[in-house]
Amino acid sequence: MLIAVGIHLLLLMFEVLVCDRIERGSHFWLLVFMPLFFVSPVSVAACVWGFRHDRSLELEILCSVNILQFIFIALRLDKIIHWPWLVCNF
Repeated sequence: MLIAVGIHLLLLMFEVLVCDRIERGSHFWLLVFMPLFFVSPVSVAACVWGFRHDRSLELEILCSVNILQFIFIALRLDKIIHWPWLVCNF
């Protein structure tokens, strides 16, 4: 229960930072994505605990699997890496 509250608070912090970034545009996207970077290891720990105690997991699995996607989206939005959003082979 405590782990789930922590995960939800970090997700709320991410949403607030995204809204603030869109409104003001004052900080980097990497700083906005920091709560997601922290929620991923916590989600891995929650998944291990949940599988050992036969609990159902939904949100924790999504957060733990998508850590690389969070990192690359933040780097792309800050224009540190220059990959196109869409890759077409025509």
